[in-house]
Amino acid sequence: MKKEYNLKKMKRVSRKPLNPKTTKILKTFRIDADLFLWLQKSAEEVGIPYQTLMNSKLRALMKQADTPLKEQIREIVKEELKKAS
Repeated sequence: MKKEYNLKKMKRVSRKPLNPKTTKILKTFRIDADLFLWLQKSAEEVGIPYQTLMNSKLRALMKQADTPLKEQIREIVKEELKKAS
């Protein structure tokens, strides 16, 4: 290895901003064991990887949080009416 490098001739390469819809991020986090076991069991029953199930559950929760309470109640009432008929 050289003691010094001449970096003046280097070109700066920029990249496009990440698309949050298509970019996957690798992150380590901790969850309770019982929650993880439930997630694994549920994923096996559906036949998908537990990461995919976790992602879909979190996405549904995110959409629910963004939906006004009035709309959430309407959806619940619609579902219950369908079940009753």
